[in-house]
Amino acid sequence: MKKGTWIFIAVGILLLGIFFPGLSGAAEKVIKLGHVLDTKHPYHIGSLHFAKRVAELTKGRVEVQVYPSSQLGNERELVEAMQVGTIEMGASTSAVAARFVKEIEIFNLPFLFQGFPHLYKILDSQFGEEINQASQKKGLRILAWWVGGSRSIYARKPISDLASMKGMKIRTIESPVVVATWKALGLIPTPIPFGEVYTALQQGVVDAGEGNVISYESMKFDEVAPYLSHIKYLITVQLLCIGESFFKGLPAEFQTALIQAGKECVRVERKANEEAEEKIIELLKTKKKTVVIPNLDPFIAGVQPVYEQYGKAIGMDKIKWIQSYK
Repeated sequence: MKKGTWIFIAVGILLLGIFFPGLSGAAEKVIKLGHVLDTKHPYHIGSLHFAKRVAELTKGRVEVQVYPSSQLGNERELVEAMQVGTIEMGASTSAVAARFVKEIEIFNLPFLFQGFPHLYKILDSQFGEEINQASQKKGLRILAWWVGGSRSIYARKPISDLASMKGMKIRTIESPVVVATWKALGLIPTPIPFGEVYTALQQGVVDAGEGNVISYESMKFDEVAPYLSHIKYLITVQLLCIGESFFKGLPAEFQTALIQAGKECVRVERKANEEAEEKIIELLKTKKKTVVIPNLDPFIAGVQPVYEQYGKAIGMDKIKWIQSYK
């Protein structure tokens, strides 16, 4: 190859490094970010926006690599890895995160929030920042409060009201409060890692599952549990976290960029979640799945023992504050 050609190629590579530093492999710091959902889910959309903004804000000096679909482990494994520093970032539901930061448990109480706007106000208030401070003491810094949709129950056989669900074995998220909720409602809760839910339903290990309708459809749970009772007993709170020790070891300018990117990705993820949830309900109906919206009064009455059991430990003052917050 002629000398002039080599010079042209070298100049081209140099220009790529100047104008598109992320393409040149010149990142000073690489951050791995793991979550358990597929690439269509709002969590992934939020993760990609976060990664894009970090690259832009640091001019390519920091690269965030996103690993969906439990590639870096389930949520418990992600949280543990962030605490010890083997993985830099991850997304976790409040149900799992509460096993490490007890203050997060309040988000697992059934029928606590009046809807998405109510939840957003709580998460974006000083209350959310106080929980972030508590999390940092446990080795986890919350960069973004995401949402994962309204959680309902889906089953292998028809479910029309609370009475029709009694005695069912239901897969639940890993939370004592959630387990207590389904016990109070007369079901048999069985915590199972998210990646094993499809097989558990398919093989009849459980009769039903609980979760948000977006992952219910995207993970194809509707294939093996085609009956959905849309009770919206919880709104999933999803934490985008970074290991606190890793974060503190970064230059101040990188820390600032990560915090800013975290704030900006919230709007994108929440919007994607709300739009997806609306579409999914209609999609399920077109796919001939059975979607019912039962009378919630028996459910709400049935979970009152959960508030009595956990209210004191969580803090009844906090619970009442959330319930009355406008």
